[in-house]
Amino acid sequence: MADTGHLLLAYFLTEIIACITPGPAVAAVTGIALTGSLRGMAGAVIGINTSSAIWYVMAGIGLSALVKSAPLAFAILGWAGIAYLVWMGIQTWRSHAHLAVRQERARISAWRGFSTGVAVQLSNPKALVFFTVFLPPFVNVDRPVAPQLLVLAIIGIATEIMVLTGYGLLAYKLGGLSLSTRSEKRLGHIQGALLIAIGLGMAMLRLGYL
Repeated sequence: MADTGHLLLAYFLTEIIACITPGPAVAAVTGIALTGSLRGMAGAVIGINTSSAIWYVMAGIGLSALVKSAPLAFAILGWAGIAYLVWMGIQTWRSHAHLAVRQERARISAWRGFSTGVAVQLSNPKALVFFTVFLPPFVNVDRPVAPQLLVLAIIGIATEIMVLTGYGLLAYKLGGLSLSTRSEKRLGHIQGALLIAIGLGMAMLRLGYL
């Protein structure tokens, strides 16, 4: 029991470090929060962690075996997510520019934030590495695996919700400081650029350039 406790503590500390390190999930949440939309930010956090839950389940049933048996399906899913992110970035850039001209404050809906979060996490190749390579060292093979993965999932998702919400609230406060038409337009451009950068970065990762 003590060994399992040590593994869980080590996983918790490692998860905190991994979550604090800025990556696609942090960029997506902060990008939406900068627009001043708490609903969109919350949707993104939920979407990211919904995808994380899916990754945990897939890891529990043998994700590595599934990847080997259906590599094309996983490749298509990943590239579809990347294309969606780039499209969202372009749409966000354009829509915010038009809204700024009309002096309206743009808001990202909870559903749009959720779908963005799902796309970010499911299309991130580093997530595949994390859930297939990173998890096994924290599992005690002498004990039932499923309950351990459940606990690891709870720890991981709770930690990620806490960290991403913190990042998002900070970005929301910063975004709320500038409400002029010009600032709204710039914030929309920043968010759109972030989404496009995330998509292109993931494409480069999949192609082996990062």
